[in-house]
Parts: sequence; structure tokens; C-alpha cells
Amino acid sequence: MNDNLIDNIAFYNEMNDLLLCFNAIINLLKYDTKELIALYALIQKIISNAYSANILIKEGQINEAKILLRSATETVILVTYLSKFQDKINDYLDESQILKVKNMFITYKMLRDGEVIDENGRTGTKVEAVQEIKKNFDIITDSAKTKLLKAIGIDDFVISDINYEKIDKYFTKKFRPVFFKYKDMYEELDRIDFKIKDDKEEFSLKDIVYGFYNDSSQIAHGCFMDWNRKIEFNKQEATYMFHFFIKTTLFLRVLLNDTINFDNKQIIPYVRKMKQANINLEKLIYGKELNH
Repeated sequence: MNDNLIDNIAFYNEMNDLLLCFNAIINLLKYDTKELIALYALIQKIISNAYSANILIKEGQINEAKILLRSATETVILVTYLSKFQDKINDYLDESQILKVKNMFITYKMLRDGEVIDENGRTGTKVEAVQEIKKNFDIITDSAKTKLLKAIGIDDFVISDINYEKIDKYFTKKFRPVFFKYKDMYEELDRIDFKIKDDKEEFSLKDIVYGFYNDSSQIAHGCFMDWNRKIEFNKQEATYMFHFFIKTTLFLRVLLNDTINFDNKQIIPYVRKMKQANINLEKLIYGKELNH
């Protein structure tokens, strides 16, 4: 038996406890502004990605776990960026809604004569697609509507011979939501020398995303060398995953501490459980508790 292998079931159990406690802490915090509600939704996505990745680790699907953690990494960048540049949150929310209108417009654009069958086996027509576009536009916020119309250069969002080219040009060549621009967000945070400081350590966003993101991106894109070999859950892989989980939860906790009041006695038991799960993971991976 390879002594370097790590018990993935034991790893899953301890990491599951840590994530459950972290999720409980996040849910106990007060989100009383539109900005904080947006951050809460994104943090829930990170936790969901982490939960799912942990299940895949238990099942021995290491590559798939890394792909999910790539998604979590992207959202960590977005949460960090929006928390430090809260004036961008309205843009993020508006662009998220505009994206839904764009998706329906692209469906309309792809239609040819007659009817089309989508991936769910349903049939549709150009007329129905136009109606759906209009419905999507009508339900977005006034600020998103104003921003979209101004960017396109039209007064009313109507699919017509006159407007079609303008709408198409905007959606296919100009519209790129801020939350797609990970490199730009990272560089802007770097320019303000953003770092997370805790009682024990100081690290930058680069300490979480650099290396891990590139590696997981190559896996997601089907790199032959990653998919053509069996990946065992050994000490190296366990350390890799452990550092991602621990740094991400610490990163989010310290980041939120600048914005949200953590003075809640209900949180204390969960913090204790998280510390114990952390110690148990260290013993599992390194054979001993590390200095804290």
C-alpha cells in the first residue's frame, strides 16, 4: 500500500464539517443592504461549489473536483472585487439582467426560416422568440433598461429591421459584463495593493488564485495529460485541496469582517468546530497538528 495516499473519505468528513460550520456562520450574518444581499448570493455559490467538489473528492473524482473549485475561484475574485469596489455592484446587477436579454436575442439570431428545435426538444418560431425577448426586457430593473437602451442607442427595445443591426452589434461585439473580466478585476485589486490580514498571516488574492486557477482551467479545457492518467488522492493532492478550502474560508471571513458585524454569540460554537476540523485535517494530511 502507498503510504503517501490520503483517506479521501476521512478528508471528506472533516471538510464537510468545516464547510457546514462555515455555511452556518455565513447564514447567521445580517445582510441588510442590496450590496450585501448580492455578496451573500455569490458566497453561497462558492460554498455550493466547495460542497460539490468535496463530494467528488469522496468519490475519487479529483479532476472534476478541481473544475468545480475553478468556478469557486472565479467567484472569490468577483466577491473580493465587489466588496472593495462596492460602487460596481449596481453595474454587476444590471449586467446580470441584461445578459438574460442577450441570451434570448442570440437564440432569435440563430433562428432560420420556419421553426427551430431547442436542446429540450421544444419548437419555437421567430415570433415567439421576439415575444420572449420583450418579456425578458420588461422584467429587468429600470436602471438596467436605461443602461441597455443608452448603450445600444435606441429609445425602445423593439426587434425591428431598423434596430436589429444596432442590437446585434452591441450584444456580439461590445457587451462583456464586468463579472466575466477576471483578469481586469484581479489587476485592479493588485493596483490598490489589496491584501487580507489575519491574526496569524497576511496574503493576497494571488495566493489563492495564482497557479490553482491555471491548473484547474487546463483540466476544464480537457488537457490530455490531466485526463489520460489516474489521479490518486495522495498527500500532494490533499494538501492542494486543503489549502484552497482553508484559504478561501479564511479569505471570505476576514473580507466580510470589514463589512458585516460578526459580534454574534451564536457564531462561537461554529468557529470552535471549524478549528477542530482544521486540526483534524492537518493530522490526516501531515500526521500532526501544525503550529497555530
